Order: sequence, then structure tokens, then C-alpha cells
Amino acid sequence: MYLGIHVSSSGGIENSIKNGMKYGVNTIQIMPTAPMRWATKLISEDDVERFVNELESSNIEKILIHGIYLTNLAREDKQLFHLGKMGLVVYLDFAERVAREIEKRKLNSEILGVCFHPGSQQEMSYEDSLERISYGIQWVLNEVPGTEKLLIETTAGTGNNLGRNFTELKIMRDAVKDNDRVGFVLDTQHTFSSGYDWVNNFDGVVEDLDHELGIENVKCIHLNDSMVECGSNKDRHSDLGDGKIGADTISKILKYKRFKDTPFILETPALKKSETIVKEVEKLRELAK
Repeated sequence: MYLGIHVSSSGGIENSIKNGMKYGVNTIQIMPTAPMRWATKLISEDDVERFVNELESSNIEKILIHGIYLTNLAREDKQLFHLGKMGLVVYLDFAERVAREIEKRKLNSEILGVCFHPGSQQEMSYEDSLERISYGIQWVLNEVPGTEKLLIETTAGTGNNLGRNFTELKIMRDAVKDNDRVGFVLDTQHTFSSGYDWVNNFDGVVEDLDHELGIENVKCIHLNDSMVECGSNKDRHSDLGDGKIGADTISKILKYKRFKDTPFILETPALKKSETIVKEVEKLRELAK
């Protein structure tokens, strides 16, 4: 199985590999730059080299790149829209260059793609906002030719956030010409909070997911428990087994046969401290048995 955690890149992108190795996982999620700062400058060749050198001497097999939190492709404001697109260009370009180096060196590692939150409806209508997101995705793909994917993350539906249900995500992807380079990241807490009841309707959630998005298009799962009830529309993660989804359902998700090759990545509160990370990873392995 591919089990992992979100890790810090503080002090250099290559440190994210070291941080993953420290906790014995084979999968990591990274942010190559500061999460709350616009990314407009391509990542240097030296940084790519250091990252892949560290990767080559590690046991990390799957890497998910998470976009900055400022991105909102539903903005009408031209400058903010462009900044959001450019952040994805920077990260997707990094993904392409790392993937090429992985192939060149014949490493047993894979870049899953660049995950991002699609955006919030603010200045435009609902339909125009969805169209704007799809346009932005295609623009980024045009700027960065290759095979690496942009992965739209499911959201909790807080406020005017888009991506709150599988139908919205399908609309976004279907409107992109090169949608073979568009996939999804499924967040268990976000989907639960947006109304998908993993606890009482597991089969129904999976059926809806497969019908609307295709399970094969889900490239990674953010495995988080929920502090809030199903349908609360709040983005409130809880440690595994301590929330409303619970250990039994988390374990069921981990063991679901159609997710067996899908990487799982934790984004739980326990990741804030080294000592609690160790315990959370142990819990993850236990629930996956």
C-alpha cells in the first residue's frame, strides 16, 4: 500500500524527502514554495537536482504536489486570476521536470500530479465561475506541455467554495479539452462534510464517485477524520479515529478493493508535532492491516 503524510519543505525542497523518510512512509505530499505566497518564478534546476538526488537515495515511491492556498481560478479579477494560474504553472513545470529526471534515472518513484482547490464563486455567476475554472486549467496545461496532471481536490463546500460535489468536479473536467491530464484528489473529510455519508452509505458514496468522476481518475486520497457532522460544510479535520467518520469507516476506506493502488495521505492535526506524527502513522498502518 501507499501510505503517507504531508511534509514540510522548509529549508529546501529536498528536505521534504528527508522528512518523509524520518517517519518511514513511502508517500509524501509537498508544497515546493510557501503556501500563502504567490508562486511566479520557476523552480531552479539546482533545486530540482537536489530534490531528485535526495529522492534517489530514499524509499519514497509516490509524491503529490499541493498547490498554494491562494489559488482561486473562479476569479474575474484579471490579476488574481493570472496569479492563480501562474502558481499552477510553476508547480506543474516542477512536476514535469522531476518526472523526466525520475524516468532518466529509472527510479521507482512517481509524481502523482499537482493538487489544488478550484476556487470560490465571488464576482461571477455560478455557471461562469465553473467555466472560468475550466478555462484556467486548460491555460495552465497549454503553458506546460507534457503528461503530468492537474488534480482538482474535493472541497467541504464552505461558503461559496466550488468542488463541493462530484457533479461540479465532473463539469470542471469535462469542459477541459485536454482532460486526460485532469484528475482528482478525494478528501474524506471534505466529502463527508459536504454531505457524502461514508459512515452510513459507504456503497452509495463509492457508486456516486465512480459514476460521476470514475474511480480511475482519483489519483490520491487525503485521509482525514472529521470534527464536524456529515453535511456541515466545514473544513475541520480530525485525527484518525477521533472524529465523526471514525476508525471503522477509515479502515473500510483503506481496505476498499478499488482503492488498493490509490495512495493515501494524511493531513490530520497530529502532523503538527513530531511525536504525534509517529503515533498517527502507527495508527494509519494499524487501520490499514
